[in-house]
Amino acid sequence: MRPVCFMVMPFRKKPVTNAREGAPKELNCDRLWDAVFRPLLEDLGYLPVRADIESTSVIVKDMLNRLAYADLVLADVSLPNGNVYYELGIRHVAKETRCVQVAAEWFQPLFDIKQFRTITYPLHDGEVPDAEAVAIRSVLADAIPSFGESRTPYHELIDANAEQAFEAEARRIGAFQAEISAVRLLPKGAERTERVEALVRDHGTTAGIVPGVALELLYLVRDTQGWAAVRDFVDSLPESTRQSETIQEQYLLALSKLGDHEVAIGHLEQLNQMLGATPERLGLIGGRYKRLYRGARQRREDAGEERPSTAERQYLKRAIESYEQGMVLDLNEYYCACNLPALLRDRARHGDEERAVAIDNQVVTACRRAKQLGSTDPWLEQTLFGAAFRSGDVGALDEIADEIEGGAAWQLGTTLDDAETWIRQAPEDKKAELDEILQRLRGAHQEKSGT
Repeated sequence: MRPVCFMVMPFRKKPVTNAREGAPKELNCDRLWDAVFRPLLEDLGYLPVRADIESTSVIVKDMLNRLAYADLVLADVSLPNGNVYYELGIRHVAKETRCVQVAAEWFQPLFDIKQFRTITYPLHDGEVPDAEAVAIRSVLADAIPSFGESRTPYHELIDANAEQAFEAEARRIGAFQAEISAVRLLPKGAERTERVEALVRDHGTTAGIVPGVALELLYLVRDTQGWAAVRDFVDSLPESTRQSETIQEQYLLALSKLGDHEVAIGHLEQLNQMLGATPERLGLIGGRYKRLYRGARQRREDAGEERPSTAERQYLKRAIESYEQGMVLDLNEYYCACNLPALLRDRARHGDEERAVAIDNQVVTACRRAKQLGSTDPWLEQTLFGAAFRSGDVGALDEIADEIEGGAAWQLGTTLDDAETWIRQAPEDKKAELDEILQRLRGAHQEKSGT
């Protein structure tokens, strides 16, 4: 009997997403199995087995058995595939060794698997032509046998005798999160500022070690202390913690909010080149160009000029392009899409109005889906508010306004900034009612921000 190798990988043709430069647009996973992995594993002396496509309860049970008992598990993580990540995690816990992670050189891993050693192979053509298949087999044939005896991350990092220490740490984190929640409930003022500063002082060292603590503190500082405090807090963190993608994004957003739009754009574009484009980063880039566009437009209007400058037109063009690119990456991520209707109406080319209406309908559908899935996105209600405002649905706006009044001051301010454009584009017979709702939100914002 030959030893069994269970192959963990996607099926059929899959689009290549979240990848570095040089990746193909599509990957033929079945061709990769037939031309590379199956013959490679046979040459290495294994009986190669791949998971069944169907997902009945019997098939799932067989899959779990194979993950638990196969002599070797080979996982291709070239694509950010949920099933592959799940099965890889099961094997990490089930067996101490003999789990090998491979990927094309252009892969950009999600979550924490980027910390784990991955054998990479060259692949430029997603159809895996014969010449590339031979080259990949050559690379992997040398690496897999020597790597197979390495311990999995779970068995390498988890101390079986550390249960009590874990429970104590979990209680400390729970108490820390309770403190965060309590401070958020305080009104703006000296007491809240002192409590936030105390939390940062008391947990600053932990934030340099535990990224989750750093993020909790960053969001608290952002929502209660303002953008200058965010910049200073991130600057105080160790370099390793500052390298978190989310922390970098929030830091660059802070720089933009403080006026350094061009610096923020440059660094966000560099992150996309290094790590792969995401709707979040493309949305942040679009937002910076939108700020630059609105600033140029305001200066022109203040000067009494009618014709937009070249810079104003270019800022608008790049804002639309960035948001469109982010929308295309994932239509369920409504952040980019919800910003497009007002900008399209400002551009006012042939077809822009019809496209704005269509995108607003798409945004509402995506938001309703998020609600059904139990999303906790703090921007969900603001996004629905914007879509209702642009359509002039006053009845829906009154109810949604109750929800968004409870958000952080900076979030409410962002919505109000956008609403200044929305009301300019609103039908004349709706403007009075819409402005009345805005006055209510402006009052809430002044109360929260202390202005």
